[in-house]
Amino acid sequence: MKKLYILLFPFLLAASCGKKDDDQPTDKLPPATMTGANTFGCLVNGEVWLPHTGSIWDEALNVKHDRGWVGCDQLAIGVKKITSTNVNIYQTFNINVWCPVVGANTTSPSNGIFIDFEDCGNYRVDTLSPHVVNITKLDTINFIASGTFYFTAINDDCLDTIRITEGRFDVNSHL
Repeated sequence: MKKLYILLFPFLLAASCGKKDDDQPTDKLPPATMTGANTFGCLVNGEVWLPHTGSIWDEALNVKHDRGWVGCDQLAIGVKKITSTNVNIYQTFNINVWCPVVGANTTSPSNGIFIDFEDCGNYRVDTLSPHVVNITKLDTINFIASGTFYFTAINDDCLDTIRITEGRFDVNSHL
C-alpha cells in the first residue's frame, strides 16, 4: 500500500493544485487588492473575463517587471484563457507599460495593449477612445504592481469593436 501511495502522490498533488484554479469563482471579478495576489480580470462587452487554462502546466498569468531598460522600467502582464476543450483555442491579453508610474499611464497600439480573440484575431487599442492603465501600487523592491484599466479595442479585418471595462490586476513578478 505504501508503494502505491508513493506512486500516486505526484498525481494526487497535481490534481489538488489544478483544483485550486477551479475553485475560484468564474462569474465575478477578483477584488481590487494591492498585495501581489496575482489576480487579473475585466469585463469584455459587459461579461466577466478571467484568465484560465485549466492546467497546472500552462500559465494563465505571466508577469515581467524588467528594470533593465535604459531610462525606465517595463511592466508586462500577459494573460491567457482557454475557451474550448481544444487547448489551442484561447484568448489573450498583453498589457505593456513602458516607464510605469503610480497614476494614469497612457498606452499606444504599438507598445500598450494587445488582444487576440479567436473569432477575429488581433485587436488594437482605439486611440480615439479613452484608454488608461491606472497603476495604484508600484513596488519595485518587492515587484508588486496593482491597478485598473479600461479601453476600447478594434479589429479592422472583422470591423469589430470590444469594450474593456472594470479591468484590474494585482501582480507580483517575483513569485
